[in-house]
Order: sequence, then C-alpha cells, then structure tokens
Amino acid sequence: MFKPRHRKELQWWSWGLVLLVTFGPVSSVWGEEGDEEDAAPVAPQVRYMELKPTFVTNFGIAEYGRLKYLKADVSVKLSSSDGESAVRYHLPALRNALVLLFSSQDESTVSSREGRDELRKEALVRLREILEREEGDPYIEDVLFTNFIVQG
Repeated sequence: MFKPRHRKELQWWSWGLVLLVTFGPVSSVWGEEGDEEDAAPVAPQVRYMELKPTFVTNFGIAEYGRLKYLKADVSVKLSSSDGESAVRYHLPALRNALVLLFSSQDESTVSSREGRDELRKEALVRLREILEREEGDPYIEDVLFTNFIVQG
C-alpha cells in the first residue's frame, strides 16, 4: 500500500488521480484515426411525399356521350430533404404534367395492371425531366399510385 511521506506528496497524488480520471477517457471519446474508416457509410434517408390534392381528371374519348374519370392519389419517393423542397417549390409544374399525362390516356391503359404500371413509369420520366431542367437534379426515385380509380 502506498504511504505518502509528506502531506504535499499526498496532494500531488490526489491531483494526478483526478486528472487521470477526468482526462483518461478522452482517447476513447475522440477515437483512433482508423475508427472513421471502419465505420459503415450512412444510408440515405428515404422520404415519401404525397402530391396533394388528389388528381381527378377526365380521360379518353367519351363513347356514347359518357364522360370517363380517373381519380389517383400520387406519392413520390425521394432520398433527400433537398428533393422534398424542390418538389414543393415546383409542385404546380409537376401536377400540370401529371394532369396532362392522365387526361391523354385511353381506357385500355388505365384499366389494366400493365397499363397502369407503364403510366407510372411515364409519370416518373416526366417528373424527373422537369426537376432536372429546373433544379439540375431529378431528385425523384419513384412514383407510386396509392389510390387509382377509373369510372367510365
């Protein structure tokens, strides 16, 4: 067991112990140089944004004088908050592109699963073109129809 010879020696040992306890863990907080290289890359955060309000438009050529309607809830998949801001800012242009696309469809396209999937892909292309032209980055990763109703 340690026995100090003088009272001052006890004080120095006490201060040394305090410093060791206080600053000893600093290396574990700051880490070693190689720690950052070993860390896994941070995956981008996926964000979904609903394009509100619901899209309701007539489409196709009305046979026998009956109007045909399409109602769709559309969401976009984004990977950044910058993309979310860009979509909010350009929402009128994006909605216009979708209304024109939806209203130009025929009944066979909107009534089949394959047709709706092709429509979704075309919507993705058009929305990405607008954002690429206006912002220099397409931002949108995917377009999702969360509700799709056809009345004819």
